[in-house]
Amino acid sequence: MILILSQSAMEPTTEEVMDWLTALGGRFLRLNGEDLDGDAALCFTIDGAETTLEIAADGVVLPLAEVGAVWFRRWLRERRHESASLLELPAALDHKLYYDLRRNLTFESRKLSDFLFARFAGLPWLSHPHRSGTTKLDVLTRAAQAGLDTPATLVTTERAALERFAARYGDVITKPIGEVDLFLEGERTHFMFTTVLGSAAVAALPERFAASLFQERLDKEYELRVFYLAGECHPMAIFSQADPRTQNDFRNYNRVRPNRMVPYRLRTETTERLCRLMADLELETGSLDLLQTRDGREVFLEVNPVGQFGMVSGPCNYHLEKKVAELLLRKDAHGR
Repeated sequence: MILILSQSAMEPTTEEVMDWLTALGGRFLRLNGEDLDGDAALCFTIDGAETTLEIAADGVVLPLAEVGAVWFRRWLRERRHESASLLELPAALDHKLYYDLRRNLTFESRKLSDFLFARFAGLPWLSHPHRSGTTKLDVLTRAAQAGLDTPATLVTTERAALERFAARYGDVITKPIGEVDLFLEGERTHFMFTTVLGSAAVAALPERFAASLFQERLDKEYELRVFYLAGECHPMAIFSQADPRTQNDFRNYNRVRPNRMVPYRLRTETTERLCRLMADLELETGSLDLLQTRDGREVFLEVNPVGQFGMVSGPCNYHLEKKVAELLLRKDAHGR
């Protein structure tokens, strides 16, 4: 039995892998992180040494001893409690209490998650939660050590240091040190895209600011998304430079006229170095971002250990959903 740990019910790529598992004769059970917050009727029962998981909506009772492998697709959304109505209090009085209650709910679900992960510590995993929290700066350092070309990077709190960096590299870009986030303001959504900073924007910054990440602005010919799976790279080129809207960050999607995306062949040395990096990070799967510059560099940017792969699989006919299902079945057989 394969246990699939996903974030929510709205994950089409996960469902495609499940379809392949069914077609290939596999047994599996899916548990979503949002289920822990009441989105599904579930029960964990501990009776002596036996632990069972019951998901009433599926009519399934699973002795956890039957699990032979675990697929950590995604799990808890960090800000999932923000819109929950927890108390009926005047607006002026509820802010701190709301914060404390939401923090407690998050802590409770994390502890339950720790129990769940520990229960399967000795089994084969595809993406382990303890290795999914990579940090961008550490990965960049390891990528350079693996021989990959990486962009010049600065983290600073001082405008003067940024001005010196910009004097050397020209226009710079800024992006989050951690994960991309979004912020809601009424009906407006603010998304943290990669942003170009020209000399005027740098000069307008205060003398000191919160620690921020800056990189040289590379002259892109196209972007590369590579899905890595068990020692193999599956690359795709994204022609984001053909659309002004997506030139700096292709995630600023143009859904009316999408970017052209095609299969791509990485240089042999780049593939070897990516595999070396993933082995160093102890990752069996991940979505890697690179770009091809106009002067011929293949530059590594970052990796998401639990990144999407449907956007690579479909346009390039890589059939990654089937390959993931086959790998999970091999792990399940080994775990049993």
